Amino acid sequence: MSNHDFTGPMVDEDFNPMSAEFADDPFAAFGKAREECPVRHTAEFSPEFYSLTRFSDIFAALNDAEAARWSARYGSSPQFHRAIGFNQDAEDSRDFRALFRTWLPANAGVVYADLIDSTINDLIDEMTADDRVQGDFASEFAVLLPIRIIAQLIGVPPEDALEIKEMTDEFLGAFCIPEQNGVAPAARRLHAYFEPHLERRRELLRGASIEVPDETHLGTVLPNDLLSFMLVKKYGDRTLTPSEIDYVLATALTGGNDTTTSMLTNVTYRLLSTPSLWDRIVEDGKLIQPAIEESLRMDPPVLGLFRTTADDVTVSGCPIPEKSKVMLLFGSANRDPQQWEDPDEFRLDRPMKFLRRHLAFGGGAHFCLGAPLARAEGNRALELLRTRLPHLRLDGESERIPQFHLWGRQTLPVRWDAPHLDSEGA
Repeated sequence: MSNHDFTGPMVDEDFNPMSAEFADDPFAAFGKAREECPVRHTAEFSPEFYSLTRFSDIFAALNDAEAARWSARYGSSPQFHRAIGFNQDAEDSRDFRALFRTWLPANAGVVYADLIDSTINDLIDEMTADDRVQGDFASEFAVLLPIRIIAQLIGVPPEDALEIKEMTDEFLGAFCIPEQNGVAPAARRLHAYFEPHLERRRELLRGASIEVPDETHLGTVLPNDLLSFMLVKKYGDRTLTPSEIDYVLATALTGGNDTTTSMLTNVTYRLLSTPSLWDRIVEDGKLIQPAIEESLRMDPPVLGLFRTTADDVTVSGCPIPEKSKVMLLFGSANRDPQQWEDPDEFRLDRPMKFLRRHLAFGGGAHFCLGAPLARAEGNRALELLRTRLPHLRLDGESERIPQFHLWGRQTLPVRWDAPHLDSEGA
């Protein structure tokens, strides 16, 4: 235990979760921080920010229901942005989230089951075409599954999936830029892509002489997708503003795309790295859900997001000034030994009721709206992979993704037996 007196956050030049060096082994740094001083102050980034590392402190911040101490109104990035959409506090955020529950319901996995399964089967067909027996699981499956699904739900051509992926990566990469308007160029590119698709829907409404559209026009005059939904949905007594529409689209892409890709690569890498674990999944499909949740706990796709202190606060004896950016390190909370037995071990025997307390999807009023869809994609992917490619295995070294606050795999070389051989051996 350090002799740090906990009267203030430790200023640690080596503790910068936004740096490339930190990403080499963040979990070792998290463990050291939890033990020595659970609140860290990073002055090497602009703006300076603080970090929370213990599960109990992060859980309390996430569940500050009325944002009396921990506000989301300045955004979840290290920069300060004005409140909009889901990043509002308390009642305003709840009202905005409620708008999209009909589009992305809690049972999204059931509602979109056919789309999920058909997309997964198409990808496996493409991977195994022409008797191929090896490929890159990351680029040929994990990247394409969520982006094809979210592209269809949003209402853009599936052939644009890779362009959308590229724009999303640019947007997420700007998250780490130490400048106030670092995301502006990426945001403008997203707007320029989506605006023609929105305008085509407005033309459909004008062509039908509809001045005040509503939800009855979805699937009749307009395609039944997110772009159309945002043109007809009322927020209180008004329609959504252009800024709100841009914000929702950026959130849908980052939350329903890159993070799901990372979840898929992380769980697959964990299972294939220890072949006996993959064998257990192949033998018993009931272990798929625990595997997904344990992967989310050990390897959360987002290592942390930010809140802003609404007042002077004290955390674990350490004072943090008002209006400070504070990074809630989910990756550290999920390996806190005060919360988890054997926190650095990947185990399939943890009780599900307890396991799902992990913070990979955040928590409280801002719990990830797309979590049900992401979980469904992960569960169905493993189910169909274990039945169609039961002899899946690693085939070389894997590389991490470059974004520093995210945790996933950029490459994941794999090999499998020819499908007809797999079906005979399964």
